[in-house]
Amino acid sequence: MSRVIGEVSMSLRRTDGEIDEGLVWSTSGTDVFEPTIPWRTFRWRNGQKHYSGTHWSSTMRDHVVYESRLELTRLLYADFDQDVTAVFAQPFLLTTTVDGRKRRHVPDYLVLREKDVPLVVDVKPRHLLTRPKVNFTLAWAREVALSRGWDFEVWSEPPVDELANLRFLSGYRRDWLFDQELLAEIRQTDLHGATLGEAFHAFPRHPGWKVRAAVLRLLWSQHLVTDLTEVLSQRHVLGQGPATVIGSGRRDLPHPVDEAELDDGDDEPVYRMRGSRSGGQVNGAAVRVGVGTRLKYDGEVVVVEEMFGSAAGNELLVCDGAGRRFRLSLRVALSSGRATVIATGPGPEADDDRETASVLFALLSKGELAEVRERAAHVNEVLTGFRSGSEEAPEPGEPRPQYAATVPKLQRYEAKATELGVSVRTIKRWVRAFLLDREAGLVHGGPDRGSGDMGKLGRADRRWVEMALEIMAEHGEESESKPTRAKVIRMIGPRLVARYGKGEVKLPTRATAYRWLEELERRLPTFRLSTKRNRDIASRPPGAYGKLRPTRPGEYLLMDTTRLDVFAMDPITLKWVQAELTVAMDWYDRCVTGIRVTPVSTQSIDVAAVLFQTYRPRPPGKGWPSWAVWPDHGVPHTVFVEREALEEDPEGGGAKGSAGPALVPETIVVDHGKPYISEHITSVCRRLGLSIQPARLRTGRDKGPIERFFRTLREGLLELLPGYKGPDVFSRGERPEDAAFFFLHELEAIIREWVACTYHHRPHMGLLDANVPGQQLSPAMMFEHGIARAGYIEVPRDPALGFEFLKTEWKPLHHYGVEIRKCRYNGPGLDGYRGESSEYTGVKAKGMWPIQVDPDNINYIYFRRPDTRRWHALEWEHAPALKFPISEGAIELARKLAGEKSPFLDDEAAVAELLERWHLGLGLTLPERRLALRQAREQSAFDLPETVWDDVRALPSVARILAAGEDEDDDAEDPQAGEDEPYEGSVPSDDDEDDELEGPDDDGDFYDDALEDA
Repeated sequence: MSRVIGEVSMSLRRTDGEIDEGLVWSTSGTDVFEPTIPWRTFRWRNGQKHYSGTHWSSTMRDHVVYESRLELTRLLYADFDQDVTAVFAQPFLLTTTVDGRKRRHVPDYLVLREKDVPLVVDVKPRHLLTRPKVNFTLAWAREVALSRGWDFEVWSEPPVDELANLRFLSGYRRDWLFDQELLAEIRQTDLHGATLGEAFHAFPRHPGWKVRAAVLRLLWSQHLVTDLTEVLSQRHVLGQGPATVIGSGRRDLPHPVDEAELDDGDDEPVYRMRGSRSGGQVNGAAVRVGVGTRLKYDGEVVVVEEMFGSAAGNELLVCDGAGRRFRLSLRVALSSGRATVIATGPGPEADDDRETASVLFALLSKGELAEVRERAAHVNEVLTGFRSGSEEAPEPGEPRPQYAATVPKLQRYEAKATELGVSVRTIKRWVRAFLLDREAGLVHGGPDRGSGDMGKLGRADRRWVEMALEIMAEHGEESESKPTRAKVIRMIGPRLVARYGKGEVKLPTRATAYRWLEELERRLPTFRLSTKRNRDIASRPPGAYGKLRPTRPGEYLLMDTTRLDVFAMDPITLKWVQAELTVAMDWYDRCVTGIRVTPVSTQSIDVAAVLFQTYRPRPPGKGWPSWAVWPDHGVPHTVFVEREALEEDPEGGGAKGSAGPALVPETIVVDHGKPYISEHITSVCRRLGLSIQPARLRTGRDKGPIERFFRTLREGLLELLPGYKGPDVFSRGERPEDAAFFFLHELEAIIREWVACTYHHRPHMGLLDANVPGQQLSPAMMFEHGIARAGYIEVPRDPALGFEFLKTEWKPLHHYGVEIRKCRYNGPGLDGYRGESSEYTGVKAKGMWPIQVDPDNINYIYFRRPDTRRWHALEWEHAPALKFPISEGAIELARKLAGEKSPFLDDEAAVAELLERWHLGLGLTLPERRLALRQAREQSAFDLPETVWDDVRALPSVARILAAGEDEDDDAEDPQAGEDEPYEGSVPSDDDEDDELEGPDDDGDFYDDALEDA
C-alpha cells in the first residue's frame, strides 16, 4: 500500500467553465457536485478503438458522458440500482503527494446512494489491473477515497448473460412512454411464481405487444424480479423484492505482476495438451495440477495450497500475492476461461513453430506422399520387424531374419542402411523423427515454401518486401496520389541502400519485382483501385471484425447524410441543384424511419426533421397499396390490425396510416458532421431521453447498414431516374443535369414510396433469425419479429411534439415582442409576460425565455406560456406581406443583396428584391405564381399543430368581425361553414396600438390578384 503524504485537494469545473481549485477533500460536501460538468472532455482521433458517447441516464434524467463501452455498462448498472440517486462522470480532479511525488487522478464516476456512502468508481478492463502503473494509480486513489469514509470500486467486465439482460431491459427505463393504467393493473395482479410467458398472456383485454412492454418495464423498475444471471426467456419465474445482480465491481486490487512473467493477457488458453508419443511415453504437454501449482486467475497470480473433495466436486484452496485465501472449483478454474495454469518447464505448445500433420500432407504431391509412406514402412520394420508396424497385419515373409526382435537394434539399423544405400546416421534420424511425430516427422522439410509465410513471394528478401510495403503505405495517405509500379520499384533501391548499406540487399530483376508487387497488391491495394477506395481498405481493422448486435427495434437508430447521385430542380429558382439525402434507419430491422431531401447542404433542422419522422411518420402517398401503409400506431398489420387503418381516406388521400413504422429510439448513432453534433440535436435528444453514440472518425463501417442502404438506393432506384450522374466522375455522362426535371419534393416522394413499397418488403441478406437460419426476412418482417420478442413502446401522440424538435433561442420578452435576427415578432401569447425575466438560470438563459425557431420558416416563432403550458405562434411583422414561408438563409441573402443596391432598404424591401431575383414577382403569370407558392409550402419540415395564432379566425380583427356577425344572426347557418375566407378592407381601429396607427397598406396585398379566380 502506498503512503499518501500531505493534504488532498479537489478541483471542480463549474457549468459556466470556471474552475474551483484547492477544495479541501475531507470537508467538501456532495452538494458541490450538483452545478458541475465533467472535468475532462473526450477527444476523438483517427484510429481510436474505443467508443465515447452520451448516455441518457434515467437516474439523472439527463445526459451522462462515457469514454468507452465498458463505462457505459457501469451506467446501465447504476440506472438499474434503485439505491443510486445521482451519477457524475469525470466528477473531480484529485491532487496529492504520493511517495514524495505529486500525483493527479480523475475518477470515472462518482455515484451517490440513498442508503450508503458515496462510491468512487474507476473503470478498467480486467487484464489491465495487474499492470504496475495502473495498479499503483488505483491503489492510491482507493486509499484517498477510503480516508474520507467513502467507498471505492474498480469496475471491469460484468458477466455476459447478466449484461445482455440489463442492456435489453434498459430500453424500458423511460417511464413516461408506458400506459400508467396498464402498469397499475399489472402491479395489482399477483404474479408471484408465474413465468414470464404467463405474465405476457395474463391480460387478454390489452394488446399482447403492449402487455409485453409493460411487464418488461416493471422488471426494469424491479416491481417484478427474476433471475438475471441467465438470458431472459419465457420460462423465467417472476418474484417480488429488489433484484440481485452480480456486476463486476471489486473493492480490492490484484497484486501487480510483471507482464513479461506471464502470457499475454488477451489470450488465456485453459489447458494445453497434446497426444502422447508412441510407446505410451507421456510428454511435456500435460501440466500437473496440485499443491504448489501457480495459476493466473482474473489477471492475478495465485498458488494452490490445498486440494480437497466436496459435494460440488474437487475444489482448490488458493492464496494470492497479498496473502488472501479463497476457494475455487477445479472445474471452474480449468474450464471457465478465467484461469490459466502457469507451466514451470518447457513443453509443446499450441503456438509452436511447426505445422500440423494434415497441413504437411496436404502440401505434398502424390509421389512425395508415397515416398513418405514407404519411408515410414522402413522405419516400422526396423522397430517392430513388420512394415505395417503391427504383428497382426504381417506381409508375406515377415519378419525377415535381419529385423527380428531378437536382433540388436544397432544391427537392424545397419541392415536397413545397407538395404537402402544410406548411412546409419540417416536411419537413426528417421527413427527419432518418426517416434516424435509419426509419419509427419518424415516429411523432409516439406515442399519448397520459400521463407515460411512469404506465400507467392518465394525467396524474396524480407527487407525488400518490408520496404515495398512501407512505400506503398506512404502513398495510401491523403496527401499522396496513386503511384505506378515502376515508381515504387525505383524508390525501393535507394531506400534500401540508405537503410542497410550498399550491396547488403540483393535487388530482384524487373520482371520479378513486378511479380512480387502484384502479390503485395493483395495485402495493401495501391495500384489498381481508386485512392479513396485504397484508403478505406488501408483503414480496415487488422483483427476480427466486431459487430454490435441490437436486441430490439429502436435500440439503435442510425442517421447519416449522403450526396445523391442524381440532379434535381429547385422549386423556387427552377435551376438544377445537387441534392443531399438524410436518412434514419433502425439497426435491428433495417426499417427506414425518416427521409429528407435537401438542396446542396444539410442543416441541423433537417436532421431534427428526420428524427421527428421517427416519432411521427409522414402520411402515405395517394394510390399506395394497402400492404405498404403502416397503421398510425406503428404496429404492423400482422401483429395488430386497426380497421380504421385499412380504410380509404374519404378526402381521396389514399389509405389512412403512415409511410413507415413509428419508433421510440433509445440511442442514435451519428457521425461527427456539424448538423449531427450541434447543440440543437443534443438538446432535442436530452429532452426526449435519447442517448448519442458518435461513430469513430472516418470509420464508415460503424454505420455499415445505412451505408449499404445508400448503395441499394442508388442501384435499385436512382440509376433508373433521369438526371442520374453516377457514383463518380468516371461514371458520369456529358451533361446529366440537362435531364433533371424532378423537383426536390418530388424526388423525396419517389424515394419515400420506393422505400415503403419495395425496400421494406423484400428479403434482406443481413436479417435472419438464428433459430431459423434459412428463412429470409424483410425489414417489415423483422420489425414484426422484434415486436413479438420485445413488445412495442407506443410513440407519444402529442400533436405538439414537433415543437420539441425546433431550434431553441434564448431571448428577452420586450414590450413590443421578441426580436430575433433583427426581426420582430409579436402575438397575444406574450401578454402577461412582457418585460419579465424568466426563472431559467444558466450560462445561456440568464433570465431570458426559450423561443422555438424553425429556420425554414421564419414567418413564425413559437412560445410556450408557463401558466398554461400551451404553445403560441408569434408572427413576424412583415409576414403578412409574404403569405408564404421564407427561410432564415433567404432573409440573410435578401439583406445582403438589398444592401448592395441601397444601404437604406428595410426587411420588407429586401424581401421584395429577393422575390424579383427569384422571378416570383408580378412578372409571372397567375398559375405560375400559384405553382411556385404551392411548391414552397410543401417544403415544410414539420407537421406542426395549429396554435391560437395560426387560425385566421383568432386574429383580433377577424374575431371582432365574426363576433359582430354572430350577434346579428345567431341562428343563421352558413352553407359554406368551415371554409376560411380572407377578410378584405380596412380594419376598425381604436388607435391603441402602434401597428394600428399606421393604417392599412395602400399597396394592396400580395394575394389580391392571386385569389381572383378562387
